[in-house]
Amino acid sequence: MKKIGIVGVGNVLFKDEGIGVFAVKYLEENYVFEPEVDIIDAGTLGFGLMRYLHEYDHIILIDTISINDKPGSVYRLTPEQLSGLASYHQTAHEVEVLQMIELTPLTGKMADTVVIGVVPELINASEIGLTETLEGQPFKTVIHQILKELERIGVSYRKVNNHSLKEVVMKHFGSYNGELSDKRIGNENNGRNWS
Repeated sequence: MKKIGIVGVGNVLFKDEGIGVFAVKYLEENYVFEPEVDIIDAGTLGFGLMRYLHEYDHIILIDTISINDKPGSVYRLTPEQLSGLASYHQTAHEVEVLQMIELTPLTGKMADTVVIGVVPELINASEIGLTETLEGQPFKTVIHQILKELERIGVSYRKVNNHSLKEVVMKHFGSYNGELSDKRIGNENNGRNWS
């Protein structure tokens, strides 16, 4: 049986740079897949990404892509197309992703890989959550494209929940654009004083 992975890359602490991770968490909370698909929050994994590129038959990788286009533009790229983008490697994790995609074939088998890249609006502010520009249609386009890629490789899906992006991010990371989750540490004692 084919091994399929959806890999979200990015740093959730820097606004739009977290879109890859937010997308995989959104899929994890809202969809089931047949056959089973591994949903991987790779964060800023860097060189650890090579393991997935070796072990899997198919990888759908979601990340920001620093190219000269309007924020929120979504691209579907093959590894060859990604390597050809001179302006892509603007952030540390973009450089690492590109290096892993270029090095993996030299060290063994590489998964059939598709990169879904989103042009960010803001990646240098320290806050968890997407800008308004990306959280609307661009985020929906990313999810739609991931599902389309899964269909292409023979995976069916079913939506089982309707959790919003904000709900998903709050659940996994404790805040969204400055709003804190009521599940954060310190609230679980329901007002009881443990001291």
